[in-house]
Amino acid sequence: MRSLIGFPCLGDMLVGTLDSASGSTGLLIVSGGNEIRSGPHRSMSQLAHRIAAAGYPVFRFDRRGIGDSAGSNLGFLESAPDIVAAAGIFRREAKLRRVIAFGNGDGATALALFHAQARIDALLLANPVIVGPPAAPEEPEEAEPGRGWMRQMIERVAVRRQVTQVGLGSELAAAITGAEVPMTVLLATRDKIAADFAEFLHKPAFAAAGTRVRRKQFDTASHVFAGTTDKAWLYERVIEALAEQRAP
Repeated sequence: MRSLIGFPCLGDMLVGTLDSASGSTGLLIVSGGNEIRSGPHRSMSQLAHRIAAAGYPVFRFDRRGIGDSAGSNLGFLESAPDIVAAAGIFRREAKLRRVIAFGNGDGATALALFHAQARIDALLLANPVIVGPPAAPEEPEEAEPGRGWMRQMIERVAVRRQVTQVGLGSELAAAITGAEVPMTVLLATRDKIAADFAEFLHKPAFAAAGTRVRRKQFDTASHVFAGTTDKAWLYERVIEALAEQRAP
């Protein structure tokens, strides 16, 4: 059975969708980007239906300022309270003993950063992003003599992006290496964001987590695993993770 649930988060009312099932281990889906909880082309809605049919409750929600939820959209780096609130209402409404969380893109990154606060028991992180939101526009600067203004602008944007990436990357590395729950990274091999993260995993900052973070790959260019075979592969990986964490 599928039902809508409203729940509070820092004074705002969030909206989520619960696909009920008999199991005491459930799947929390955290949307990426500014996507609503149904996912691109309703892919997360369809995944939730299939997972619930296999006996595992599933909860999807819109964070503040997205979809049906009230409040201001502060971006994924400010979504810790939303994830905590969603995990809490999911545990209560579905009477769960364990919660496995799945996120794609910056939803995966948010889970890596904030899962401990939400008492998540295991993580499925698909194509995590390692670059934070764009920096606020800077005041116009006088162009340096003898250099094209366009070239200078491109260089400044590149530098700001690199600084943002380093800052988020260090936080992400610390969160992953310090995680105390099972973590599986799912990568679309021909997706640029996934490729960047795969390269990032080889950096020294991740050395301590090398044997703890499982990595599974699928040959696709789709960041959201949109193809028929992509969806089948993703469903199998989610079911595997849920079965491993099934509460007695």
